[in-house]
Amino acid sequence: MKPRREFKLISQKFNIPHKFSSYSWEIRESVVLREFQESGTFVYGEVAPTPGFPRQPTLSETIKEARNWESFQKLPEESCLLPALSCMDSEVWQEKENHICNEIPSAVLINDSGLEIKNRILKRKIGLLPADQEIKRTKDWIQQLDSNCLVRLDANGSLSMNELKLWTKEFSNEQKIQFLEQPLNDQLRKEMFAFAMDSSIPLAIDETIVAMGNPYLAIEQNWNGFYVIKPTLLPDWKNTIKFATENPNKTVFSTVFESPFGYEALIRASSFSNLEP
Repeated sequence: MKPRREFKLISQKFNIPHKFSSYSWEIRESVVLREFQESGTFVYGEVAPTPGFPRQPTLSETIKEARNWESFQKLPEESCLLPALSCMDSEVWQEKENHICNEIPSAVLINDSGLEIKNRILKRKIGLLPADQEIKRTKDWIQQLDSNCLVRLDANGSLSMNELKLWTKEFSNEQKIQFLEQPLNDQLRKEMFAFAMDSSIPLAIDETIVAMGNPYLAIEQNWNGFYVIKPTLLPDWKNTIKFATENPNKTVFSTVFESPFGYEALIRASSFSNLEP
């Protein structure tokens, strides 16, 4: 007896567009796969092409392969559905005996809207303004935070090497900085990895992990910072969970604004890390 398969295109419009260093994102479109297995359980996976990240399939390509998957046709070896298929086959959907579901505290992405800050971990996008101006605004904002807050600054690869040096110099004594995320474009990977060795503040990679396809490859190249991992954009959820289990104090799970189905999988995976997703 074959399992029952289906897929659905999900489109969600942001109430407020998300502004990054090089684009403004207004609508999230993704494809969700669902399979009802012989065990009587449903498993889900999501393909969520994300602007600004490498190796992203087109939506039309994803839907075409989803139709083939639904009808049990053979898929390409490097199928764009691999993130979803590996999620469906991962342990995140396995129910464990005596498992207690605890709430997982998470970081919050903030902007300058005047939102009341209650979370301990805060993520702020940078690279949107001239460096001198943005550094001053960021310093003023950080000074207003409680002493127990930690800040993640995310440049989305928008800084130049000179700007990176300026940011790390200006915040070298700021104890509230947890890390500076993806400061340089992945095309400057070699320079970024070398700079991280002696950086005065911790660095993290994000887009670079997607470009490499596997966080273990970064370890092999002596990356000594944090890993911001978006499992929905990687081809092997089992590999990702294994990495998080082995590196729980360096792994941060991150959303790409998945549908509730992909988000549920992400939250389950986050339990393998000691850091707030």
